[in-house]
Amino acid sequence: MVQQTVLCIADESEVGDIADALEDDPQLSPVTLTSVAEAVEALETESVACVVTGYDLPDGTGLDVVGTIREEAPQTPCVLYTDVTPTEIDTSSFEDVIVEYLNRDLPDAEDRLGFVVDDLIAHSAQVGFLVPDDEESRLDSLDAYDVDELPIEESFDRLTDLIASHFDAAVAFIGLIEKDEENFLACTGADWDSLTREDTICTHSMLQEDVMVVEDVTEDKRFAENQQLRDLGIVSYAGANMTTPEGQTIGQVCLIDHEPRTYSEQQQAELQQFAETAMEILELRQSLLDAVSSGGQA
Repeated sequence: MVQQTVLCIADESEVGDIADALEDDPQLSPVTLTSVAEAVEALETESVACVVTGYDLPDGTGLDVVGTIREEAPQTPCVLYTDVTPTEIDTSSFEDVIVEYLNRDLPDAEDRLGFVVDDLIAHSAQVGFLVPDDEESRLDSLDAYDVDELPIEESFDRLTDLIASHFDAAVAFIGLIEKDEENFLACTGADWDSLTREDTICTHSMLQEDVMVVEDVTEDKRFAENQQLRDLGIVSYAGANMTTPEGQTIGQVCLIDHEPRTYSEQQQAELQQFAETAMEILELRQSLLDAVSSGGQA
């Protein structure tokens, strides 16, 4: 079981109480900090599942911490745990960060804090994945391919076999990234059908133009606490975009290994070529299907 790191931020007289309220939960690993500066450093370098912060800090306020969350990891939920009233706290500029308020003066505040943190972590896991700016048009482009009607399974199976052999990789797969999940059209080395968008590394990989390499997911703050990746034995990753002629990224061609691994520039270029080949196969099959359909209507 992967423990979820929770940053507990308050002055020295209060931070211990926050950590004590969470320490009985075996899934949570509270880390105590006493300043905005310490929180900023932790958010930049660590994988954090949730943040619990007081409002008045020695070098700023809890909103300074929330601002860093917005910049570094907007999917990370935050609890403002303070006796400062909500009317004195302006959170209107932080709509893209999950912010929960809990008055620490309530009689059962410490008991409630653990429940609030668990709920926020569960909620962020359900909705917290990044999407491209053009997500709606990207999904429209993906819908233009009648994947269920295309005779691509054997071609893609052969292609992932070739990719896995070429790179001596434990797993090679071709996946299409849909609204809520990534569906694998072919997978050599594992029996994977799909992964939710919040669990797959491809959710991040599709956002960059070049091949994305994660040499060791346990050392990457974006993925270190992803239990699903651990359950699948995913330690290293390389992913290349499948891009339509109109420039929409609809899928990925990826390599997985069960131990840390690097990829040279040449290997990354070769993986991108395989992704372009997969896209060409998909495009060709769709063009043939469209031609047959048009001929039948004529």
